[in-house]
Amino acid sequence: MSGLFSPVPKERRSELFDREEELAALTRHVSGGAPLVLCLGVRRVGKTSVVKTFLNESGLPNIYLDARSLAALGYTRQGLYRALSDALTRLRGRFADVSEYLGRVRGIRVGPFGVELDWRKRGTSFLSLLERMEEYAESRGTVFVVAIDEAQDLRLLKGLDLVKLLAYSYDNLRRVKFLLTGSEAGLLYGFLKLDERDAPLYGRARDEVRVERFSREKSLEYLAAGFAEAGISPPEEELERAVEIFDGIPGWLALYGYAACRGRRDALDASLEEAVRTALGELRHIASASELYAHVLRAVSMGHARWSAVKRAVEIWTGRHIYDETLRRVLNKLTSMGILAKEGEEYRFLDPIYRRAAERL
Repeated sequence: MSGLFSPVPKERRSELFDREEELAALTRHVSGGAPLVLCLGVRRVGKTSVVKTFLNESGLPNIYLDARSLAALGYTRQGLYRALSDALTRLRGRFADVSEYLGRVRGIRVGPFGVELDWRKRGTSFLSLLERMEEYAESRGTVFVVAIDEAQDLRLLKGLDLVKLLAYSYDNLRRVKFLLTGSEAGLLYGFLKLDERDAPLYGRARDEVRVERFSREKSLEYLAAGFAEAGISPPEEELERAVEIFDGIPGWLALYGYAACRGRRDALDASLEEAVRTALGELRHIASASELYAHVLRAVSMGHARWSAVKRAVEIWTGRHIYDETLRRVLNKLTSMGILAKEGEEYRFLDPIYRRAAERL
C-alpha cells in the first residue's frame, strides 16, 4: 500500500503530510548552513520519512545509514563498513560518475554488482572516503550529504571514534554535510559532546530541525486525507477517538489508518493493541538492564509524577531503600532516551502509548 498510510518510511513528497516547513528547513541548512544538521523528534513522528524525502528530492549525492542496523551487523568497524558498502552501492546506482572517486579509496573495490569496503585492509578509512567525496562534490559544484538515522546508537560503536572524524570533516571538508537524526535527543547530545569543553566538537555551531507531532486539527486532517485516498469514510467519533489515543504521533495514526483501509472492523482497538505491544517490547528491553527501570516507568505511568512520589512507590514495591543518586540516574537516562520528559518538578511520558505499555510492566 502506498500513500499517506503506507507502513514504511516515505520517500516522496506526495506521501508526506504537512511537512513542507521541515523539508524547506533541511534544504536551507544543508545548502547554506553549518556542516552539522540535527533532525530531532520523538519516536515515530516521521523523521526518517522527512530525511529520506529530502535526500530523494534534493538531487544531492548522499549516503544514508541507519545506525540501528548495527544491532544486527555489530557495533564494530566491520559492522559499520558493511553498512557503508550497502550505502555506497546505492550511491553508485544514482550517481554513476562517483565510481571514479570511490576507486581512489584504498580498500574499496568497485565491482559490477556493488561497492565493497575491506575492513581488514590496513589503510581503509572512513576519512579517506569522505575526502574523496569532498573532491567529488567539488567537481559537481554541490555538497555531499552523510545522513545517519538514529545516530545516538553510534555511541555503542567500538574501534572507531566517529566524533573525532566528524570534527575533522567539520573543520576541513567544506562540501561534506552530516545530517543526523535522533529520537533520543539527550543521548545524541551526549554522544556528540557539543557542550563539553575538551570534546572534539565543542563550540561548533549546528543547525537543528524539529519534527513535531501533529496538532489535534492536523491529526484529523491527516486521517481525512488518508481515508479519502483509500475511498473510505470511518465514523467521525472513531477518528476523534484515534486522535485522542495517539496524540498526534504520525506513525501510530498511520498504523490505525492502514488497519482501517484493510477492512478491519476493529481497526482502532487492534492498532492500539499493536502499538502498545510494540512499545512494551522496547520498554522491556530497557528494563532488562535493571528491574529499577520497570518500577520507575510503572510508577510514572500510575501518576506518581514527582521525584519523591516515584521514590516512595519504588521503595514500597521493592521493599528496600533506593539511593537518591541511583534513582536520579535512572530518571535522567529515561529522559535522555526520550521516554520521559521533566516539566517543572514532574515527570511524564512523551508518548501516551508508552504510558499504557508501562502499566503492563
